[in-house]
Amino acid sequence: MDRVIHFMVGGWETAVRRFRGQSMVIFVRASSLQGFAELARSFGVDPQALCDAVGIPVSALSDPDARIRVDALASLLGLAARRTGVDDFGLRLAKERRPSTWGAMGLLMQQQKTFGDALRAGAQFAAIHSDGIRAVFEPFEDETIVWIDIEYGGDTSVFDRSQRTELALGSIVAINRRLLQREWQPARVGFTHAPRGDLERYKPHFGRIPLFDQDRNYFVVTTADLATPLADHDPEAERITRLFAEQQLPAAGAPFSRAVALTISQRLGEGGLSAEAVAASLELDLRTLQRRLMAEGVSFSELLSRVRVDLAKTYVEGSRRPLAEVADLLGFSSLSAFSQWHSKTHGVSAAERRAQADRIDQR
Repeated sequence: MDRVIHFMVGGWETAVRRFRGQSMVIFVRASSLQGFAELARSFGVDPQALCDAVGIPVSALSDPDARIRVDALASLLGLAARRTGVDDFGLRLAKERRPSTWGAMGLLMQQQKTFGDALRAGAQFAAIHSDGIRAVFEPFEDETIVWIDIEYGGDTSVFDRSQRTELALGSIVAINRRLLQREWQPARVGFTHAPRGDLERYKPHFGRIPLFDQDRNYFVVTTADLATPLADHDPEAERITRLFAEQQLPAAGAPFSRAVALTISQRLGEGGLSAEAVAASLELDLRTLQRRLMAEGVSFSELLSRVRVDLAKTYVEGSRRPLAEVADLLGFSSLSAFSQWHSKTHGVSAAERRAQADRIDQR
């Protein structure tokens, strides 16, 4: 049975109120911490002290099958980056990742016939490793954009996501290289957060400097890469590992509200987004969408508000996009409407919240 490791730091509550008093807690396998202790020590920082500061038991560093909270992981990586003074801490941690780091999901990817099959298998079984990450494929003629959406749960106001995001995409690139058994590089990489530090550091890992302040996190693969055969493909091993992976998938699957929230986040910038439009995107009628959300104790308006708050943090604190653009991305009709909403929701203007984030980054 998976070990579940809860998270507490200072006065933070282990159950953050969400959706009429319910908590939304997202977990990830502790294998995400592979190499963390060694990297922290290499910069003269005690990894146990870092884990203690965010409430992750140090035992998680040696138990890859334990499950820790994603918001705890993001907080830990941000703290490690500050204590070590290493801007690319998450990316450095990603460099030695291999398929086995992702457990049954990674091993199944390794047995696929082509690289494209491996990416699709990873997307299908991602919940084995983390129930808060999903990949969405958008194909074009010569390439495919793989959008990476990461859900955190918990109190998103208390940590910086950039290190966790760079760990996630950096790990994908490192594992893709293991699958292809060559120095593969994505055609492009994009992050929602703002650039910081020496951007040349990204070139050895991604082959280029990523694009920053993007609407969503993503990487791009060519159609030729997707068709590349994998040297480790073994049909019988693929059958066995698939059965094993299916047994490890969460029995109940992801809550329906998460699918709705993801759809909202993808279409919010259209402006005036309605429950009817989201229902149509999910190939449902409005009554079915409302009934299924009600069964989970949440309404469409509550989900819309949650997504807006979540994305506002990303765009206001983590990026340097003009606030007028942020207003458009969040579906507001004008900058003034967005400003009024932000001040009412957070008790401070968006400009001041960005200034506060800047002061924290400079500490």
